[in-house]
Amino acid sequence: MNHVYYYKKLRIILITFIAAPAMIAASLYVTSIPSGIMTKLIGYIGVAFFGLCFIIGLRNFLCGSFRREVLVLTPASLTINSPSQVCYKLPWSDINGFERVDIAREHMLVIHLHDVQRFIEQNSGTAFGRKLMKANTYCVGSPCSIALNNIDADEDEIIHILEQYLTRYSRKAAPEDGPAQD
Repeated sequence: MNHVYYYKKLRIILITFIAAPAMIAASLYVTSIPSGIMTKLIGYIGVAFFGLCFIIGLRNFLCGSFRREVLVLTPASLTINSPSQVCYKLPWSDINGFERVDIAREHMLVIHLHDVQRFIEQNSGTAFGRKLMKANTYCVGSPCSIALNNIDADEDEIIHILEQYLTRYSRKAAPEDGPAQD
């Protein structure tokens, strides 16, 4: 029994299709009004920036990247695909629990781990990555978190299903002679 949750990128792409042309038009208007060179420069920069946003949104829509998986739950592990294209595969035996944290109206799913330091060392890659993960640990209590607002499912349902998987496949569910999964 596997569960897959996807990002809500389609809504963001559609907003880009509406907002980007409006901002391009506003930037073109700024370049046409009689004013100083700085105002015209800002207008041209706006046209270039919002034009690029529109092109990237169009490319993402045509490539179908709006249905990218964010959480994949299997009996062996929890796979997290972050927006920055980083993928973490966590065995259920490494997960201690889940918590929902609200930061500035952003609902975060915090995944508490048994060995935080080992996770940081295995998944950071660079010194800068380690610092970012440590800062994330300081802010939300774990280096592994994801925004629930970006997932195309009910937040309570996601947490309920995650807790069911954790109960069924974690260390606590392991028999005395070995782990729950291999």
